[in-house]
Amino acid sequence: MNRRKRRLVFVSTVIGVLGGASMLGWAVGSGRLGGERPGVVRNIGLYQKVLRTVREERKERPSLDERIAMVVDRSLGAELESVDSDLRRRLAMLAESVGIRDASVSTVGAAVVATPAVREFSRSGSERIFRDEPDFVVLRASVNGVGPIDAVVRFLHELDAAPWLKRIVQVRLDPDREGTSIAIAVSVVTLFIPGFAGDGELDQRPPSSRWPETRYQSLIAANPFSLPDAAPTPDVVDSTPPSSVDRSDPRSAWLLTGIMEGPEGTEAWLRQIESGERIELLVSGKKPIGREIVLELEAASGDIARFRVGDETFRVLVGSTLDRQLP
Repeated sequence: MNRRKRRLVFVSTVIGVLGGASMLGWAVGSGRLGGERPGVVRNIGLYQKVLRTVREERKERPSLDERIAMVVDRSLGAELESVDSDLRRRLAMLAESVGIRDASVSTVGAAVVATPAVREFSRSGSERIFRDEPDFVVLRASVNGVGPIDAVVRFLHELDAAPWLKRIVQVRLDPDREGTSIAIAVSVVTLFIPGFAGDGELDQRPPSSRWPETRYQSLIAANPFSLPDAAPTPDVVDSTPPSSVDRSDPRSAWLLTGIMEGPEGTEAWLRQIESGERIELLVSGKKPIGREIVLELEAASGDIARFRVGDETFRVLVGSTLDRQLP
């Protein structure tokens, strides 16, 4: 072997050794020989998923901030003391303005609602503040008073239409014997986010009622809690044999006094005019109202209820007796 060939063999050997060493180094560094590569690949996939999630949340953040601002701007404040005071003040002023007498307002202890993402944060370190941060605070209040039916209906309408954040949980009405004075008890809840105050323009916001106040005029005029005056009976001797006297329709003695959304669904309230007996019917509920007559509530919406007696169905307006059927 001449000198030239020996030099080529030497160079080829060196290149082969260096190439093998490079491949060995890459294999060791990449974890192929030590079994670490699958873990590294999983971590890369996890990090990529986290980055995609962060990117999507960053895009949605403006919309989320806008929705939170809408809630905050309708709340009564950022601290429990101010919210409690403002809530009692607003309820008392509303009751007085519509003519509710002897109105009393009280608040029940506030309930702190923790964040639903509490398990997403660590108990220690910088994440603990997010774990312990409350989501919002719920404050309950009750209003009691006495007033005529127009004041009671107006109070409920304006409370529902008020622009501040609230939910009417329960309404109880207890009329006197004549139905001219009604004791009202209302339970209300509101919420606020601690440390987040609104834009200060709450009182400039217009009321947002679901229905116009004129919707309730027929109910006020009929006053389903008031018994009609008994008509004088003439002293006339009935000579008709008892066997031929037509019995009156029992439906004429029952008055549809109201339609309410209760905790179990839509309810129709009825009152027996002579005895004052009251019944409440849920949709698909049945109750007897006379001999061999069973009344079933098929549906109710607004001021109209649809009933069934046997194979007959008919509609009745609130404030009317069951025999005064709508066309």
